[in-house]
Amino acid sequence: MDAALVKSLQDQGLDFELDKDLSTMSSLGTGGRAECLATPHHIGQLAALLDLADGHGIPVTVVGSLTNTLVSDDGIRGIVLSTRSIRGIVIKGDLLTAYAGEKLDEVINRAIGHNLSGLEELGGIPGTVGGATFGNAGANGKDISTYFFYSDYITKDGRIRRMPSYSDAFSYRHSPFTDDDIILSTAFRLIPNRDTAESRKRKEHFKQMRMEKGQFKYPSIGSIFRNPPLLSAGRLIDEAGLKGFVHKGAMVSPYHANFIVNAGGATSRDIWELSQIVMTAVERKFNITLEYEIRMLGKFD
Repeated sequence: MDAALVKSLQDQGLDFELDKDLSTMSSLGTGGRAECLATPHHIGQLAALLDLADGHGIPVTVVGSLTNTLVSDDGIRGIVLSTRSIRGIVIKGDLLTAYAGEKLDEVINRAIGHNLSGLEELGGIPGTVGGATFGNAGANGKDISTYFFYSDYITKDGRIRRMPSYSDAFSYRHSPFTDDDIILSTAFRLIPNRDTAESRKRKEHFKQMRMEKGQFKYPSIGSIFRNPPLLSAGRLIDEAGLKGFVHKGAMVSPYHANFIVNAGGATSRDIWELSQIVMTAVERKFNITLEYEIRMLGKFD
């Protein structure tokens, strides 16, 4: 890392680590090292970081909490910018605004505590608001876009913009944001509901369902593949005979076939290779090509 850039980061008071092992951040426990991991705590620091990187010609890769991201064992060059410390929740009437680094589960709890409902079906989904918005995370028939009102985001050239809710902007596991957009906050228009106890019960029910399906039994990054139209990727993988299949340190979860987990000592390469084995098997048996739901950073093929 350029010494002048390092000094500039220090002068700005930015939190950063050189040669950071990203496997310690990943929910999968795999991945290589970041040349520099920077963790801004507010929007001003984030904008300053982007300006510094641009001025030094350094590439920037944005991540959240790495709960749905597979990081190459070769690591990531340049600056890895984590939004995990950009946090805060503001509630006004039925509008809840959460900053990108807030855990989605905590946002749901805060909403319920303020007599607002609608997000309970997403209970137990790991990760942050920024990542959940970017990937339009969902479960049990609901997704982020169901109650999405707007997001404020910053472009790589430092411009702050607002993305309002459009009826056709979101689709299954897809949002209108690009890799050049950094989500700062998302506002949700929720439903007033004074039956807090019932809302909390619903949220914990859906969270418990995830636990009973073994989704937290092994380190993972959630569902690897998107569901094909009107079909379940997990069921296709199961019917292809791959549930529980082991490849080196990686395994198709015996509880949920759309999860590829770290069964012990797996590398990101192991996970990727097993995902390719799964895709090939499903295509041969059903003539269906699975598409990745996870985000992959770095080189794999």
